[in-house]
Amino acid sequence: MRVKEKVTVLTGAAKGIGRATALLFAKEGAIQVLSDVDMDGLQETYDLMSDEEKNRTIIMRCDVTKPDDVKNMIDKTIESHGRIDVLIVNAGVVRVGDVETFPDEDYDLLINVNIKGTHYTCKFAVPYFKKQKSGTIITLASVAAHIGQEVHANYCSTKAAVLGYTRGLALDLAPYNVRVNSVSPGATDTPMLQSDVGKQAKDRGIPYDEIKKEFEAQGVMGRWADPKEIATGILYLATDDASYMTGADLRLDGGWTTR
Repeated sequence: MRVKEKVTVLTGAAKGIGRATALLFAKEGAIQVLSDVDMDGLQETYDLMSDEEKNRTIIMRCDVTKPDDVKNMIDKTIESHGRIDVLIVNAGVVRVGDVETFPDEDYDLLINVNIKGTHYTCKFAVPYFKKQKSGTIITLASVAAHIGQEVHANYCSTKAAVLGYTRGLALDLAPYNVRVNSVSPGATDTPMLQSDVGKQAKDRGIPYDEIKKEFEAQGVMGRWADPKEIATGILYLATDDASYMTGADLRLDGGWTTR
């Protein structure tokens, strides 16, 4: 068990990559605090665990756009376990559309969840990491942080910001023996990508499967990733196998950025 008894905080655990990561870390022996705004989905994640894994897991509602929610999640973790070994900043959203018609409320949501949510989650945990002088933070960037995508300019901007934030924080926390890295998934078969493809299909007036094939063709492997394939990368960054890795980005994109 590669993260046995490591206290792990994971946001966005209700579905997709977050759920796959929660279930993998549970099998690997982690002590987990899982959160999401979607309590029904979060409960489903929890219900997929064994009794032993459930005994090592706390679930709670947390809206990462609300500082008080995030602070409460971090404080509850410290109250329950006395430390945080791994912080996985996974909560994120996607909205797509042409720049000239992109709704302000959609851009606000992208900024508030993807950028500010990342910041708040790190902000309230960093003092504990500095005090204990150990731990690792893993943020979720995206292939969209590295390349442009049609009708994704606003989303790309927020994920590029996550990448910059991660690198800067890695420098700040290196003196405290805390590693900070990011993961950049490519097209991954999650409810978030499915809704993205569905909206594009509707907006462009073409079948869902045609949009899906466009996404599949972006990489060199000709398929979407399974969320479990991203979770294994996140697990690697949380283990001592990645002990000399900080300020780096692990691109799990099916070769998308090699073109």
